Amino acid sequence: MRDVAVIGAGLAGAAAALRLRDAGLSVTVIEARGRLGGRTYSRSLGATDDYWELGGGWICERHARMKTLAARFGIGLRPTLPIAERRWHDGQALRTDAPVAADKLAAHLQGLQAVRADSLAMQGGSGRWQGDNPWATVSFADYMDAKGLPETVRREFIAWWTLSGSGDITRVNVLDALHCASYYGGTMEATLEELTHTFEGGVGTLVERMIAESRAEVILGDAVVEASDRDGHASLRLSSGREVTAQQVVLAVPVNVIDTMRFDPALRPAQAQLAAEKHQGRAIKILFHVRGVKPGILVTGEAEGLRWMFSERSLPDGSTLIIAFGLYDEVPDTCQATMERAVQRFFPEATLLSHDWHDWIRDPWSSGTWVSHGLGQSPLFAGPEWAQKGRFHFAGSDIATNASGWFEGAVLSGEAAADAILAAHHP
Repeated sequence: MRDVAVIGAGLAGAAAALRLRDAGLSVTVIEARGRLGGRTYSRSLGATDDYWELGGGWICERHARMKTLAARFGIGLRPTLPIAERRWHDGQALRTDAPVAADKLAAHLQGLQAVRADSLAMQGGSGRWQGDNPWATVSFADYMDAKGLPETVRREFIAWWTLSGSGDITRVNVLDALHCASYYGGTMEATLEELTHTFEGGVGTLVERMIAESRAEVILGDAVVEASDRDGHASLRLSSGREVTAQQVVLAVPVNVIDTMRFDPALRPAQAQLAAEKHQGRAIKILFHVRGVKPGILVTGEAEGLRWMFSERSLPDGSTLIIAFGLYDEVPDTCQATMERAVQRFFPEATLLSHDWHDWIRDPWSSGTWVSHGLGQSPLFAGPEWAQKGRFHFAGSDIATNASGWFEGAVLSGEAAADAILAAHHP
C-alpha cells in the first residue's frame, strides 16, 4: 500500500507528488492518458527543437510558484513579445489604421470606455467571480445588450473573450472577461500585457521533470473508474481491473471528467452537481507555422470562426509561429483550406506551412478547456465544497481558491492538498 495515490498527471498532480516525495512519502501517480501533462501538451514542431503548446502556454508576472518551478527544473522563461503592429478585421476588410471607420470611431471608443469602467471596478475584489458584483448573475451576451455596446465593440470584446474564457456567451457570466483586463488598466488589450512569459521547451516538459523528480510510481493509460474510502484505506479500481490502495488520495483531474468515476461514499451534492453540469470552457486554440509574417502582430476580428491571432515569435529557420483562438462551436472545420482562408484574412502576406491543434472538447480526459463558470455555477466552485472529504483531497486549476484557471492555480492547489496530507502524517 502506498502512502498517497495521485489521480491525474497534470500540473496539480505533479505538484502534489513532488511535494509529498520531498517530504519522504511514497506516491503512485495514475493517469488515464498515455502521456504525462494533463491539459498541458507540448509537442515538437516537426524536426526542430521548438515546441507547440497545444494546451495553455502563458504565465503572468505574479505567478511566483510557476517561476520557481521553472528555475528548479532548468526551464527557461521566454518573455512575451510586445505588440509591434495592430490590425482589425471589421467584417468587411482588414484595417491597419483604426479599429473602425472614422464615422464610427467615437461610438466605438465610448463603448470600450464603458467596459473598461466595469473592469476597473473589479480591482481589489475577491477574484474572477465576485458574488456582490452587479453583473454577477448576467450573461456575457446580456451584459453587452444592457450596456448598448455597438457591434464593433461586441466583436472586439468576444475576440478577447476567446483568449481568456471561451464559453458560449449566452451561458457564461461576464465577470471573467472583465476581471482579466483589470490588472493592467482595464483595457481589453491589457489582457495580453498580463501574459508575460511562455516556457522554453514547453510546460509539458516541466510536468515530466517534476514527476520524474518525485520518483513516483507512474501508471499511464489506465483510468480510475471506482474510488472508495472504506476499511481504513482508500481503494481505486482502474479500467484494466487493477486495484491501487493508499492511505490518502489526491484527485487532481478536471471537474468535467469527475463523472467518469464512481465514488463510495458519494461526493458532496455540489461536487456531484458540478461534475454532471460541467464548466463551460469551450475554446479552440490553433497554432500556425507560416512564412512572410513579422512577429509581434496582433489581429482581432473574425476569420472562419477564429477571432484572435498573434504572431508570437520567430522560429530558428526564419518562419513565424502564430497563435489563434476562437469559440469552439463557431469554427466550421480545421482542414488546411479553411485554415489558409483564416490566416489570409488576418495576414494576407502569410504563406501557411502547417497548423496543429488538440481537440480538448472531445478529449474524454478533459471534456473542455480552461475553466469558465456557467450562469449560477459559481457557488459550486466554492472552496468549502472542495475541501478534504475523508481520505480524498481535491486539486486542480478548475477549483483552485487562488489563481483559478491558471497553471499557478493548479500548482498551488496541488501543493495545498499535499500539505494537508503532510499535516496529518507529521502534525
